[in-house]
Amino acid sequence: MTTTTRTAPAHLYAHVQDFYARHMHLVDEGRVEEWGETFTPDATISNNANPRPAHGRDAIVAVIRRTHAELAARGIQHRHWMGMLAVEPLDDHTVRATSYALLLATTPGATPQIDRSTRCEDELVLVNGDWQIRTRRVHHDGLA
Repeated sequence: MTTTTRTAPAHLYAHVQDFYARHMHLVDEGRVEEWGETFTPDATISNNANPRPAHGRDAIVAVIRRTHAELAARGIQHRHWMGMLAVEPLDDHTVRATSYALLLATTPGATPQIDRSTRCEDELVLVNGDWQIRTRRVHHDGLA
């Protein structure tokens, strides 16, 4: 079998995996401003559930801040689980990271429910020794 992608060395893979753990803990803990710092100032997030991408860190943070407020009003806590991470080096400071993500909705006294299942494709850039997301494309399973 021939492949056109490059496999990431173990130390790079671990660094990217650590980035995602910190990234998702921040958003799940409601530390939205800190979470926003994990995106480049000119970042873009798009997905197949919404035809309008969010452009720029400020817009991305505003969407998540609003989402957190809506969830809190309904007593819901989200938990992200990312797995099956594939990391492809593009150059010395850029990687493509592809993963599957489950978003769990939890409420006190209830069994957690899968809110959505997605495939996430990110382009990460190395900034001051840590990763930031420049582009994120989310494909929600079950949608066209």
